[in-house]
Amino acid sequence: MSGFIIKNGYLITVDSNDRIIPDGAVVIEGNKIVAVGKTSEILDKYRSDEYTVIDASRKVIMPGLINTHAHLYQNFLKGVHDELPLKEWCDSVLFPLVDAAIVEMKEGKDDIYRYSTYSAVLESIRFGTTTLVDFAGTGEIAPEVFAETGIRGIYARTFVDRWVPEEFIPPIEKAMGDMDKLIKKWHGKYNGRIRLMYAPSAPFTCTEELLKAIREHADKTKVPVSIHLSETRYEQKLAKEEYGTTPTDWLNKIGFLKDDVLAVHGVWLNDSDLKVIKEKDVKISHNPESNMRLASGIAPVAKMLKMGITVGLATDGAASNDNLDMIEAMRGAVFSAKVSNLRASALLGYDAIKMATIWSAKALKLENEIGSIEVGKKADVILINLDALHLKPVYDPINTIVYVATGHDVDTVIIDGKLVMHNRRILTVDEDLISQKIDKVYQEKLEDVYKKIRALKVPVESEDIEPWSW
Repeated sequence: MSGFIIKNGYLITVDSNDRIIPDGAVVIEGNKIVAVGKTSEILDKYRSDEYTVIDASRKVIMPGLINTHAHLYQNFLKGVHDELPLKEWCDSVLFPLVDAAIVEMKEGKDDIYRYSTYSAVLESIRFGTTTLVDFAGTGEIAPEVFAETGIRGIYARTFVDRWVPEEFIPPIEKAMGDMDKLIKKWHGKYNGRIRLMYAPSAPFTCTEELLKAIREHADKTKVPVSIHLSETRYEQKLAKEEYGTTPTDWLNKIGFLKDDVLAVHGVWLNDSDLKVIKEKDVKISHNPESNMRLASGIAPVAKMLKMGITVGLATDGAASNDNLDMIEAMRGAVFSAKVSNLRASALLGYDAIKMATIWSAKALKLENEIGSIEVGKKADVILINLDALHLKPVYDPINTIVYVATGHDVDTVIIDGKLVMHNRRILTVDEDLISQKIDKVYQEKLEDVYKKIRALKVPVESEDIEPWSW
């Protein structure tokens, strides 16, 4: 019989009873979890010689991490300009890379987008992410890389028809037609491991016509939606000037908000907005590190959770975070909640674990399939090594993961029942070959992009900024 027995680990199930089994074991057959319990009980029932046995001694066994929002193509923009807010960052950092990638694709090549996506996916797997959402407009590159690397991936295909440079804007009919083809070819394929989402970029980058078209198509195809919402004061100001209200209120008035919408950020949602989010069962993707790095603000996550709003966790793109480490994102979520509420109990370590697993699964409407270690769920499981010197002594494994560990402490990753990484070694693709190709892409294409970014005159941010309020 093919499958795995993972034994002798500190098992954090994140199930409905929040079970923790100090000497726990998990049995996997095919792509499903078939047994969960104490190691002694599991070994009495299941014959070790019929399975591949993984000894998780001095390791945590837990659900794979779920990153609800990233821009994988941004992995080639790490460490670039740390003094810019969102709008200036887009103009000075993001658009030069996108422009170079578009020029390359017009020439029939896709090295920039393809190898930045490889880089991001492999980094994510190494850091324990088993499911991620790629919010991008990179054609079929993301699903192709998902298929090859073994990650559970959701390609959130970006839509935009204003605010950005005109060369980035296709006609609405073409954009919708392209999405229909992507859905037909990729949605639900690879045993459901690859999925699609509609991803209108933001209220201020999309016309009402485009948003209504996306709403209509999403209702028809039953494919969910993601959108950046209330990330910055800039967005709030534009909405006030154009619509006389908040972005959330406007989206609600045009009939866009439903329970299939994942709203990314939500930093500047006011109390009225939060009531709408709750009533419409809109989910939130919390991106604490990106919001801090771009000085966008801190989302009212503690208030959202108290209201019963579903909040998942995310890294955002590496250009506004500088890595895709979901363990670090957990720590960022806890710290930012504590300091913004001036209350140490505002968000706890186990809350962050749930936010990165079962709550993220719920945010993606996948809670019946992934997000916890339970019999019948898909086998997305990670092992985190607690035997490293920098983690000793371990007082509480949960708090050690959230406050002390990093993604580099992830030892083993199983996705959809397949061993994707073991003993820190990726098993699905040749990392060395991809690394060599990335070096070549840098030498041939990225050096010029970086020169353009360095040559841009970066505007100085005003120091006299009052907090936004309605």
